Amino acid sequence: MANNDQGYDPFEPGHSTPEFEQFARENQKYRKASHARGGAGGQKRASSAGARSRSAAAGNAGSRVAGSHAAGSRAAGPAGKGGSPSSGGSGKHAPRGAGRTVSQARVAGGRKAAGRAAAPMQKGASSRSSRPASPQPPLQTPEPQPVFARAHSKAHNVVGVLVCVLLAIALEVFGYNFQFFYSMTYPDAGSYLVNGAQPSQVGTITLDSSSNSFEITGLNSTVRSIHFTPVLSDAAGAAKATDSKIQVVISLADEGNANYYANPAVSVDPADPATTYISLDPAGKCHSIKVNMTNLADIGAVQVSGISLNQKVPFDFDPLRAGSVLAILLVLFALRPASGLYSRVRDSRLASHRILLVALVAVQCVVVLALVLSNSHYVSLTQTPSYENQFQYQKLAVALTQGHLYLNDVPSDALQAMANPYDTQARAAQGVPYLWDHAYFHGKYYVYFGILPCLVFYVPWLLVTHTGFPTWLGIAICDCVYAAGLMYLLSAVCRRWFPRTSIGVLVVLDVMLFVAGGGIILARTPSMYFMPEAMSLALVSWGLGLWVSGTSRGYIERGKIVLGALLIALTMASRPQMVLSAVFGLVLFWPFLRDSKGDRGARRDVMGAFKVAMVPFVLVAVAVLAYNAARFGSPFDFGANYNLTTNDMTHRGFHLDRIPFGLYAYLFQPPVFGSQFPFLRQAYLDPAYQGITIYEPMFGGYFFLYPMALAVLGIVIGRVRAQLKEQRLLPLFVALVCVAFALCIFDLQGAGILMRYVCDFGLFFALAGAIVFLALLQVKSEKRLTKDWTTQFSAVGSRGAVAAAGAGAETVSVYRISLYFMFATLVLMVIMNVMLWNAFGMY
Repeated sequence: MANNDQGYDPFEPGHSTPEFEQFARENQKYRKASHARGGAGGQKRASSAGARSRSAAAGNAGSRVAGSHAAGSRAAGPAGKGGSPSSGGSGKHAPRGAGRTVSQARVAGGRKAAGRAAAPMQKGASSRSSRPASPQPPLQTPEPQPVFARAHSKAHNVVGVLVCVLLAIALEVFGYNFQFFYSMTYPDAGSYLVNGAQPSQVGTITLDSSSNSFEITGLNSTVRSIHFTPVLSDAAGAAKATDSKIQVVISLADEGNANYYANPAVSVDPADPATTYISLDPAGKCHSIKVNMTNLADIGAVQVSGISLNQKVPFDFDPLRAGSVLAILLVLFALRPASGLYSRVRDSRLASHRILLVALVAVQCVVVLALVLSNSHYVSLTQTPSYENQFQYQKLAVALTQGHLYLNDVPSDALQAMANPYDTQARAAQGVPYLWDHAYFHGKYYVYFGILPCLVFYVPWLLVTHTGFPTWLGIAICDCVYAAGLMYLLSAVCRRWFPRTSIGVLVVLDVMLFVAGGGIILARTPSMYFMPEAMSLALVSWGLGLWVSGTSRGYIERGKIVLGALLIALTMASRPQMVLSAVFGLVLFWPFLRDSKGDRGARRDVMGAFKVAMVPFVLVAVAVLAYNAARFGSPFDFGANYNLTTNDMTHRGFHLDRIPFGLYAYLFQPPVFGSQFPFLRQAYLDPAYQGITIYEPMFGGYFFLYPMALAVLGIVIGRVRAQLKEQRLLPLFVALVCVAFALCIFDLQGAGILMRYVCDFGLFFALAGAIVFLALLQVKSEKRLTKDWTTQFSAVGSRGAVAAAGAGAETVSVYRISLYFMFATLVLMVIMNVMLWNAFGMY
């Protein structure tokens, strides 16, 4: 992948980097068409390119060929100074000074600046232009793609789409309907009895928590499956209390086991007929079967009918399921490394690029809404005694409109009489009534979650509608704002530090940032506990985006900085620990302060901007501290320790011994896989910590579930470190990783190990990984791809002979390797989140 150095303006509308153009051409495989035309055509194009270069050097300084001047001057420099010899085949570098002048001039001043910068080069252009042209044409003016190549590319895309469609259909027909074909081989089960009666005489059996099983006897035949049709007596109530799925344990007695032995539990969804066909594999012929439904105390009574054995499974083609699979396959096909999306540099001035990015955010919002509505449990929750903890914001809104900060719920006399009401075991032993997960302080109930979501959503809704605001709607709104904020932040990062980022890379990183930053978790679990996190992530994404954008032009834009500071400061009123993201403001501010040393006027301007940016933090901090003091008597007491939960948090303390186990559980716990969809199982933890620590079963550490974050390890690559240092990005990268670890440690010390806290620190690990990806995928036109960024391999000739390194050698670019690695992490994250579908659904 050799490439000529050249001046290229990354902000020139509609232009791609030469490396991206070359990459796209190779992946579209139309080099074969060029080879077919033979060497004469190549020489003709080379001569044509040389003519264009000579013509441009003659005086057309104001045209777009200014970049070609730079390319020609560098490519034709003296061989002794790193330039290509007259034969044009060495691959060495030309002097870079002149090329950098043209490139910088064009970036600074556009086409006019490019024209002015090209003029000094005309003095030596005539002597250089007399040299023989290089066999490879300048890539800043790519050879027009032949009609055959364009047709081939379109045909390739059509074939790819057809393959995706056929694969989705095949998966739906033969994958999801495997039991339909397999059940055709089932033998007749013969006669049997259901609860001692003939199946035709049984009718409907009602099961509840006191009588939760039925039995099939009188068997002496081969049994391959059992089928029954369950109907919930109170489907609406079951949806509010659980996910409405019945947990079924089937016990068998067969030729190898005279007594019953229990099989693993399976989930049966009354709304999904496919789950009511359960495969069985007894040892030899089956004698009797006992079906036990273990969770009827939670979901209520069930009417069971249509009990049968070895029933043929009906064919079930689900258009929604097939469409979802097809959508995922088409997205992956569109974002594959050979996609043309990687051949165009992102340019926000192009309407097509803006429309694409807006469309991506719109699709994310549709997905968010669909995921939120898919969780019938939280969408249908009503304020009942069993779920009072899910309606704390609604109750706080009522209290605020009545003019006080405590809730209207009155603590029981027994709770108020306890010496230590936070002692969980003492409350249970004494049978003390209390409200779960409420903050109790001096005879009053409070809400220890941040007040901002209540002020933004719940109070206005209550004043207008006189009803409680639906929490799931607030989660959906915040998650959509978060998706838009991530796109704004990522675009600002690329525009400032990585201007040669392609559309494809931007799209892939945005999707992975949204997923790894907790966007899917929030949408799939619209619980009250996620409300403060969803709002804080929305605030942080936009706040950081405004800060990056407001410091990108070489000076501080006060409007953006102050608005970003306000958004970051408001996290103190939502999720207080997220205010640690303010550290990034200091990292972005420091270069301005450092560069203003010795310039009193510049120092005054920088410090003035800093003071103005601090105003929102001071105002919000004063309001939050006053709110704390009014509730708990101390401005620095947020009330989380007064939570009536599984442990006495007032005596929890800070212990260093918690940290190793907590970091392992949050970040490095390997996932556990099972044999049933969605295959991912809870990884039960085995702590060695000798004390009280709170932990819930995890589904794997962050780096396993979101492998995008593993890109942070790329910092060990010297070229990445060098580039981050050159762009003054290394402090920002270090700050991202440090804040992520700090939030992780804060959560495991302050609350425990809970899966939802991934939303606190995940975004910062993901951003650090995105920066490394961007550094790896930021192609430099100032150097050949064979310099630092490639590895030499021996190419296999058309006749199978291994060509010697040199003339016949090919190179594999770090850009290409990194692109494939990024795509592989995207595929892995899609797979892991499909398997996490049920993991967060009932959190």
